[in-house]
Amino acid sequence: MRGQLALAVDESARVRGVNLSTHPMNPNLSVFLNLSRWVAAWLVLTGHVRHIVLVNLGDVHQATLIDKGLYFFTGFGHEAVVIFFVISGFLVGGSTLERWGRQGPDLTLYFAARISRLYTVLVPALLVGALMDWIGLHGFNASQLYTNSAQYHTISLGSDISAALDGRTLLGNLFMLQGLWVGNFGSNNPLWSLAYEWWYYCIFALFGLAWTGTGRGRLVWAAMGVLLAALLPAPITLWGVIWLLGLFTHRWVASRVWRPHPAIGIGLLVMALTASRLSHNTEQADSMAASFLRDLMLGIGFSVALASVSRLRSDSPFGRASRFSRFHARMADFSYSTYLCHFPAMILIIAIAYQEWGIPFQQQPDAQGVACLIGLSAVLLAYCLVFARLTERHTTAVQKRLLAMRAGPAPTVERQLS
Repeated sequence: MRGQLALAVDESARVRGVNLSTHPMNPNLSVFLNLSRWVAAWLVLTGHVRHIVLVNLGDVHQATLIDKGLYFFTGFGHEAVVIFFVISGFLVGGSTLERWGRQGPDLTLYFAARISRLYTVLVPALLVGALMDWIGLHGFNASQLYTNSAQYHTISLGSDISAALDGRTLLGNLFMLQGLWVGNFGSNNPLWSLAYEWWYYCIFALFGLAWTGTGRGRLVWAAMGVLLAALLPAPITLWGVIWLLGLFTHRWVASRVWRPHPAIGIGLLVMALTASRLSHNTEQADSMAASFLRDLMLGIGFSVALASVSRLRSDSPFGRASRFSRFHARMADFSYSTYLCHFPAMILIIAIAYQEWGIPFQQQPDAQGVACLIGLSAVLLAYCLVFARLTERHTTAVQKRLLAMRAGPAPTVERQLS
């Protein structure tokens, strides 16, 4: 197929397992994907920190325009997750479907890439997070963050972290059942979206086999895909449409049909982000239909932005991507660890600071509050970078070990991208 996408992001070969190494990708699209990944991860982290470190906007004393701007720009955590879904569909779904169409499906390689990508970080994150929660619960719970966080009225925390540290919840999270049969393990609330992605990978594999396979088995695979989608909770299945947007965008870009000018694509994305952020303040925003429609519009906006950036030439003003590709790739390299590991560390640091040094949380957004917001965010990012160096960087080695278990010729290892 002409114009196939593959090598996305020269140094970002550690994302969610997809082989993009056989065809060159527009370097500007690579940079944009990496930029989107690390900025989205930072928005999630900063949003969580702000929700616990600062009071809610309605409780700010005489909120100024600067205060409102601070709360607005640190409130894109949910939008960042939507963008993650589209990127995952683009890189995992779109690239895998393209490869299966050329070479035939290979479930062993596919799931080895998925499992190595997710679990190389997930297992250590669950164990380290459990240790942090245990330390906080038994040694630094003067704030009652671990036993009665509901009193603080923040969306970042469950009501009783201690009740979520049991073995059943741990096993459920290991098997991606959070949101189905168990809750998130311990304090690590961001784990919910990881389960969403895992089930999207499984549904995609079944429909991908039906699309690229041969014989009567295609109907069986399709039927199994429909059954799995029907058995999952409605939100998981419904938000899978947003993941599919990424897959369709990959096909769109690869086909080289008309794509809008980058100014239109980026402008549409900014409008969608702004509309999504503002809609959180409406009474209808809490309904599932309204939430899905809002996220769908954002997903479409990001998809159009992806397609528009892919038409940039290397000699365009924005197109001198080589100046920034290394920086964005390195920042994106630990975006997954940032998303998965920051929450238990954040709660422990806040609990220790409150109990040992009397540093309050849910402060007013004055100089001290903003300093705490920035300082804690920086510490958490440094922690996540170290965590990624110890875990995420070994993803390819884990994949090789998984593939070595199967009989046959030497395995081909997918480059890890997401």
